[in-house]
Amino acid sequence: MTRGLCSAILVFEAIVLLMGMFVIGWPAGALAAACVVAAGVLGRPGGYGFGHVVQAAIIGLGALSLSMLFVGLVFAALWVAAYVVGLKIDRDRAIR
Repeated sequence: MTRGLCSAILVFEAIVLLMGMFVIGWPAGALAAACVVAAGVLGRPGGYGFGHVVQAAIIGLGALSLSMLFVGLVFAALWVAAYVVGLKIDRDRAIR
């Protein structure tokens, strides 16, 4: 469940970043591509770590635009919530 929730957050984030390309340019496009790659590697070792790094990079994109800082913080909060709730659901399913 963690993988599904986190990958959904990353895909939606990629869509928003693609729209942000009109404001910032190629850095937003590069991070959108990184979101898609991160969603693809979530099942592999280090996949969630890469997702954490991508979230931090998107918050760092706020240095170029204050609106991107807001977007980064909102999606980082959603990422953390999806990660924590997904782990709890996975743990509960394993007990059953």
